[in-house]
Amino acid sequence: MPIVSCWQVSYAQISYQKFPLSNQVLQRNEQNEAIVNVKGLITERNHSSINLKIFQEENIVYDNTINVSGVASFEFSPTIRAGKYNYSVRLYLDGKEVKSATRVAAGDVFLVYGQSNALGYGGINEYQPAKDPFLRYYVMYDFNNNTGEWLVPFESSQWPGTGLIALELQRLLSQKYNYPVGVVVAAVGGAAIKALNDRNAQNPSNPNDNYGKMLIQAHASGLKDQIKYLVFRHGESDGYYFADSEAYPEQFTTLYNYLNSDFPNLRKIYNLQANILTQSNHKAGFLRDFQRRTKYLYPKISTLSTVGTRGYDGLHYVFEGYQQTAFELSRLIGREIYGNFESNEIYSPDIQRIYWEGNRLVLEFDAGMQMIYPKDSTANFTLRSMKDYIYVDGKNNVVQYGEGIGNKIYLSLANINNPKTVSYLPDWFADNTYPFYNGVHIKNSWGMRAFSFDNVQIGGQAPEIPTTPDPPTNPEPPVNPDPPTNPEPPVDPPGPNNPDPPVTPTSLDLTVSTNEEMMVKLTWNGDAQTKYHIFRSVNNANNLTEIGTIKGDNYYDTQVELNNTYYYKVTSETAQSAVKDVLLKCLDSVLLKNITQLAYIGANTSITAIISLNSTKQLTLEANKFIDLNPGFDASHGSVFTAQIGGCKNE
Repeated sequence: MPIVSCWQVSYAQISYQKFPLSNQVLQRNEQNEAIVNVKGLITERNHSSINLKIFQEENIVYDNTINVSGVASFEFSPTIRAGKYNYSVRLYLDGKEVKSATRVAAGDVFLVYGQSNALGYGGINEYQPAKDPFLRYYVMYDFNNNTGEWLVPFESSQWPGTGLIALELQRLLSQKYNYPVGVVVAAVGGAAIKALNDRNAQNPSNPNDNYGKMLIQAHASGLKDQIKYLVFRHGESDGYYFADSEAYPEQFTTLYNYLNSDFPNLRKIYNLQANILTQSNHKAGFLRDFQRRTKYLYPKISTLSTVGTRGYDGLHYVFEGYQQTAFELSRLIGREIYGNFESNEIYSPDIQRIYWEGNRLVLEFDAGMQMIYPKDSTANFTLRSMKDYIYVDGKNNVVQYGEGIGNKIYLSLANINNPKTVSYLPDWFADNTYPFYNGVHIKNSWGMRAFSFDNVQIGGQAPEIPTTPDPPTNPEPPVNPDPPTNPEPPVDPPGPNNPDPPVTPTSLDLTVSTNEEMMVKLTWNGDAQTKYHIFRSVNNANNLTEIGTIKGDNYYDTQVELNNTYYYKVTSETAQSAVKDVLLKCLDSVLLKNITQLAYIGANTSITAIISLNSTKQLTLEANKFIDLNPGFDASHGSVFTAQIGGCKNE
């Protein structure tokens, strides 16, 4: 197979500046098409015509001729339809074919950057998926001469140096959404972030720099100016040492700015939070917390936690771990790029605020999450308990126990007064039982592990917290008194000191309400030990179907849209509620954090938006007082977005 490059190539009669490559996946645009750029210069006289033909399989879908005389430049910019189609692009000079590219496709392309876990070589030799001709990857052969080629995985003897994550990610996306998927993998094993943002201002595409090599690879793939999506997995190298961890935010900002400068069409960066390392470093949690917060700090970023991923060895993963990451990442991409509106619980739960409710400390996560506090586990006869890995003011002997109810984790504390901060999961971990963290994790009902967080402030006034007394030293044995003569039979004390057992209600008092995130909250007189079944129907009180189960007294329904009436019923084994309804129409305020299928959203007072509109989305926001487009809001080229002050017109 010939080695090709997208850079200018000269032949005897034509100098080519742009021409597609065989097996290349071109990035589709907002119209679900890709532009085929063909550009060059005829360098000899005595030619009369230059003709471009594009075939879809064997059918001509484009045929255009430019008449020329003498030395002349030419350019064609036809479009091809995105989908699982192979195209052949053929150029003719005076009727004679002079250049061609075969199996060109239009779909989506992902650039992968970071270090070794962005590659994922664990188990790659055993990875044998069914061959799919619409998966493509770009392999680089010579950075100094800008040579490489697009290949189909496992179709040739060339080993797919992309690693397992990219291969599995493109397989999942292509199979589910029926588009060709290409990957350009430029990750560098063991590279610190300083080694990944080492951009040479005078020569950004310097083959002696990691960043320069990444740019060369993107150029050579023919797609540098088309790439919309980047997967960034990093943090292990910088998580080993205090100074590197502390400097990580500044270094990441530098890299983020370079990427936006060099990739003009970049729309989304998927930034993965690193796992718990084994090297002693009390700033590693700070680094992970920064990774968690990047989605709030930079408008193009979405985040995913990797803590608790299967098959972890303290640095890398086995096959199942990389496969799990690819699957979880594919669900985020499916929602944000392909419009597959799955549950909010495909996201890693993220701490929103920490505060007091009575004598318990509340960790509140994203609205709509159903949080689960884990049971204790045993590893090599050693107990792993969640309370030992939640740090209140840096101490891990404070949490006594916890429980999950709705989107909250409730913690009971002791041995501390007026605490200020909470951290979740250790900075680093190794003990005599295991050399890496194999403990438990806080999760949601879909099994997504919560982001680790570091020194998050506690709000509100702390109550008086009891101190667990130390056991007495050498206590005196109890003295048994002599039994009384002819003792009186015991008399039960009256009243509330000896109450009857609680009676399980046969009727549940259900209340339904809406909140600013366009969710429906259900509350009832339940408890944390009983399982409740949630039923719902839309615009009809009949045909209720079960949408979830939960232990507790509240449930968030996130799968709702404006302009509908929703009917709900809650049941348990011994009780049930009446059917209650709620109309989602004009809310007072709207906090828009996720894309909906609606083209119009109105509010009586205000709308705050932190969404990213894809290239095909049309959306109008309207509110009476104000509309805030907060950091995180982005409207891709091709989207149609309008914000206006006026009355709510939800139908």
